[in-house]
Amino acid sequence: MKKILVPTDFSGFAHNALEVAADIAFKTNAEIMLLHANEKMVTATPLAEYYLYDKAIEDEYLDMVTESLKKTLAEIAESGKFARVKVKTAVIGGPMVSVIEDFVKDHAIDLVVMGTRGVSGMEEIIVGSNTEKVIRRVKCPVLAVPSPAVSFGKIVFPTTLKESQLPAFKAFAALQKIFSGEVSLLYINDPGHFKNTAAMEAQKDFLVKESGLKNANLFVSDTEVFNEEDAILDFAHQNHADLIVMGTHQRRGLAHFFMGSMTEDTVNHSDIPVLSLSIK
Repeated sequence: MKKILVPTDFSGFAHNALEVAADIAFKTNAEIMLLHANEKMVTATPLAEYYLYDKAIEDEYLDMVTESLKKTLAEIAESGKFARVKVKTAVIGGPMVSVIEDFVKDHAIDLVVMGTRGVSGMEEIIVGSNTEKVIRRVKCPVLAVPSPAVSFGKIVFPTTLKESQLPAFKAFAALQKIFSGEVSLLYINDPGHFKNTAAMEAQKDFLVKESGLKNANLFVSDTEVFNEEDAILDFAHQNHADLIVMGTHQRRGLAHFFMGSMTEDTVNHSDIPVLSLSIK
């Protein structure tokens, strides 16, 4: 791992993500790219068929961003945690999600670490969270951090045990230098996906062997729940998990509208960090 992207809006949530990213960067000797998406870079006022560019508003906003970046970098310099971590900053104009998507491609980012406050109700249905949109659009792993995280000693990895999840298993196995805790592979054995014990163990053994995943054990939930997301979060809380790892199909457009995404739903509602891995 060489480059970690931390998008920031200078909130406490973004600072939580930066703290976690610093720990990861220290372990891997990676550099942190601290990115602010300036969604007000182009401010225009409609006048008939023309637009008047308001330079004063942009200058005021850029001054605020510059001061916020200076303050953040000063805090980094004063913190022992960042003493041996290289941090670069960037301010790019445009919508946050699009800016992040392009930055990941242009700079060969290996991991995105984002602070998230979660959403629910009508806000989730209509708008969603920036984090879930990033998960849908970037190819690299995305770590959603809802609160300060100290360690990743206990990890829950929900799985369907299907061969199609092998890319996610391989991706996480490659990250076990960073996330080195014990891994609880969680299979939700509801009536729609019922498997006998022998079949589950055989599929687990195949995925673990082919991926090189270490320190992993299979746990089965037979509890009937309204949805699998509730079962995942219940299991994670009962087992005091520090991290939830999930594969995502990154569905977009109509496929996302009709089928949704359990990973994105979990990110929106979890108070535990969630690492999403593409299985496309």
